[in-house]
Amino acid sequence: MDLQDLILTEEASVKQAVERLEKVRCRVVYVVKGKKLLASVSDGDVRRYTLSGADIEKKISCIANYSPSKVNEYEKEKSKEIFQRTELQSIPLVNLNDEIVGVIFRNGKIIREYKKMNVPVVMMAGGKGTRLHPYTKILPKALIPIGDIPISELIMNRFFECGCKDFYLLVNHKSAMIQSYFDNIDKKYNIRYFQETEPLGTGGGLSLLKDCVHQDFILTNCDILIDADYSSIYDMHCKKGNFITMVLSQYENNIPYGVVSIDKDNNYQGMTEKPSFQHLINTGVYVVNRQVVEDMPEQTQVNFPDMIELYRKQGKKIGCYIVNESAYMDMGQFEELEKMKERLNVL
Repeated sequence: MDLQDLILTEEASVKQAVERLEKVRCRVVYVVKGKKLLASVSDGDVRRYTLSGADIEKKISCIANYSPSKVNEYEKEKSKEIFQRTELQSIPLVNLNDEIVGVIFRNGKIIREYKKMNVPVVMMAGGKGTRLHPYTKILPKALIPIGDIPISELIMNRFFECGCKDFYLLVNHKSAMIQSYFDNIDKKYNIRYFQETEPLGTGGGLSLLKDCVHQDFILTNCDILIDADYSSIYDMHCKKGNFITMVLSQYENNIPYGVVSIDKDNNYQGMTEKPSFQHLINTGVYVVNRQVVEDMPEQTQVNFPDMIELYRKQGKKIGCYIVNESAYMDMGQFEELEKMKERLNVL
């Protein structure tokens, strides 16, 4: 049985849910939108509905449970407590973007499925990480540990799980230490290093990759982890024909005060108590057309967002993929470093 055997979309009918439950001989199937978990449909839900004589050609949304039990894949031990207090036979595992990544069964068996994509990954690992002093007085930012694993290795391991095998590291500060570390660990992927003789910004280093990268690639910082389905991001990039796809994160900004509105004459117009505002922020992770490498001027400091704006003005299609706020983790500051450890359930 594969993970896909347990998954249906909201467009499926009750009849299809019955057929799927019969096929997998399991007591529950899960409803998704894209990869995001929406609901569950159990054999009991189906039985009660069919016994009522209702139309089985209707969509499963009419019987689905939109508050299903689930566990974060970094806290799988919580499934034991759920099994103890319920009669559930299986519980979906989700990542921090609420995408289903597996199912754990009462007997302890877990099924997972990763859609493979052999896409090059370019990692910017040359920064000094001054916001993480004094750690980065000793270690380069790329080697700051998250639990037992350096952040850059953790990022590469995630991409490798999705099928990525070729990594290109743009290095500068403490580059010998980074290369020495990766040259002395067991790994199943390939790493090539490109030395910036001077800092070239968040985009200029791409000029070093001419004649190396021959397809669209993923560009990421060495201190950012996106806990989402990378293959979905890449698939959307390809299907929509994007020149560049930006990965954005939802971000909620709460103001802990009453916000007052006034008119042009400073007369009071009203007050909103402790409002919150929703924003979309740039995570610093992109899917990039290989032509960008060819276009990048050599030995020139360039920030990648400036290149995006240039391409937009040229009429190139710039797409966006949005992830949950909790799925975006930036290790750039001490507070965020601790949040990353907490979300990934590491000490």
